[in-house]
Amino acid sequence: MPVAIPPARLGWEQDRPRSLAYGDVYFGARDPAGEVRTVFIDANDLPARFRSARRFSIGETGFGTGFNFSLTLDTWRRHAPRDAFLSYLSVEAHPLKPSDLARSLSALDIPRNDVRCLLDQYPPAVTGLHRLQFPEDRVALTLVYGDATPSLAQVRGFVNAWFLDGFAPSRNPEMWNLALFRQLARLSRSGTTFGTFTAAGQVRRDLEEVGFSVRKAPGFGAKRERCLGVFRANTRPPETPKTAAVAGAGIAGLTAAAALRDRGVAVTVFDPQGPGGRASGNPAALLTPHLTAGDPARNALSLAGIRATQALLQGTGADSVPGLLLARGVEHRGIAAHAARRLARLLSMDPRDTGGLFSVLSPRVEYPIVFYPGAMGLDLGRLCEHLARDLPLERSLLDRLRITADGPVCEVAGALRAFDAVIIATGARPPGGLHGQPRPAVVGGQMTRVAASLPVSAARALTGQGYCLPERHGQHWLGATYRRDGVHGIRTGDDAENLRHLSWLDRSLQHAKITGAWYGERAVFSDRLPAVGHCVSTADSSECPSPDGGAWLNLGYGSRGLLYAPLLGQWLADRICGLPEPLPAGLSALFDPARLTR
Repeated sequence: MPVAIPPARLGWEQDRPRSLAYGDVYFGARDPAGEVRTVFIDANDLPARFRSARRFSIGETGFGTGFNFSLTLDTWRRHAPRDAFLSYLSVEAHPLKPSDLARSLSALDIPRNDVRCLLDQYPPAVTGLHRLQFPEDRVALTLVYGDATPSLAQVRGFVNAWFLDGFAPSRNPEMWNLALFRQLARLSRSGTTFGTFTAAGQVRRDLEEVGFSVRKAPGFGAKRERCLGVFRANTRPPETPKTAAVAGAGIAGLTAAAALRDRGVAVTVFDPQGPGGRASGNPAALLTPHLTAGDPARNALSLAGIRATQALLQGTGADSVPGLLLARGVEHRGIAAHAARRLARLLSMDPRDTGGLFSVLSPRVEYPIVFYPGAMGLDLGRLCEHLARDLPLERSLLDRLRITADGPVCEVAGALRAFDAVIIATGARPPGGLHGQPRPAVVGGQMTRVAASLPVSAARALTGQGYCLPERHGQHWLGATYRRDGVHGIRTGDDAENLRHLSWLDRSLQHAKITGAWYGERAVFSDRLPAVGHCVSTADSSECPSPDGGAWLNLGYGSRGLLYAPLLGQWLADRICGLPEPLPAGLSALFDPARLTR
């Protein structure tokens, strides 16, 4: 769970950083780039392996200054096919401060654009997994903050090559022990390689014990020897699909489809109503973290979710689409009694433990106010249309799904079509053939648009009891109702309810001119978390998906699609492709579909 950790304490020899805790330098004074290429890049034969790669994953012990990653990124650009995907996993117990990282990389002549891209996404110093995206290069960097062995124990996926870095074994034994190497072996497959600068006897023996063959090679510079080797155990991941169908063109389906496409899977999206045709057509959706003092697991999900959505908007250019972003930053006021109690508990936390997701505007117990700087309001329908532009989308209904011995078979417009994997992202309307799967409840919600002069910032959203999003030209979206009565469509009573809920903002709202409304139906489970993962296997139907049958669920986001769907789309694509995942195992269990059938 997220806990703030102190940054690395550095001393400087000109622009070369030295760890004060370990009494060692981060890189050598003479030809540091040559050392990285020899000890890690060439030792793992990366130029040649990149040239034939479709997907590739690298694991590293010790991110440090990010120098290894930066040179690997340069190697990837020069040698990998333009449609290949690289996943880079790196663990770090003492992350550098952003200013120290910038100083180090600038001294190493790393291109300014690469330094800027890294710094723009550089995660807060809290424990856990943090995903960074380099979309132009099809590279995902997952930084794992915390002690190496317990942190890697929470990672799922497979690694093709390891960089065993970190300070010397004599100075940092926590990075060079049998327990850590067992985690490396668990994440390796037959043929996984490693390179390291050390040739210490105990390191060699421990690596051999967990399944690596080890050989010595000439060291670099003043170092006499180093080691490299190959994982010899017969461990192979499941076969990665080449084709996939995604049923549903809402935010859940589109983000999962885009993540699969980036990983080299040929994806087809099916939805008769087109992108954002149902609940994801919301013209005024709010992205806010769901924070609570009593549930650190959901706080960790919120941090990862906010970062994933921000990366999606920036990486796809959605944040520059006219009219898509309505507000940056959300102010949460403790208007209702339950909201005041929840915010009061939140104020007892250290904001650093949530990665700075909130700051305190008013600590008054009877009327607390917090600010979410990374939150935002946006037109979700426009976002879905933007995401769908580069995806193959058929306006057809995936009527029925059947799992055969050869994989999933879908019925679309009366025709049978086979795929290697199928993702069901249809909210509360799953296709036929999905027997025994968890079914979300349907909750209606209505937004109301008004023309009014309200005491709100033109660039900030407000929430408390109901929420208010500035649109443009004096228009504001208010919402949203939450009804389970089974009555569908827009109702004047819901408009009145939205105006009443926001009366704390301005009493004159009761007489504001209503200029529009929008209604959608959300799919939601009782614990307010989605169901994402393998379809649940049931033994009483020949048509039901089995855990190894290539059928996956991705639904039930309720009103939190913006918070969770981009993150879980990445997670689902990594799980399907056998790549290192962006969430620790303990968090991914929270949205396992099987939890809803126990």
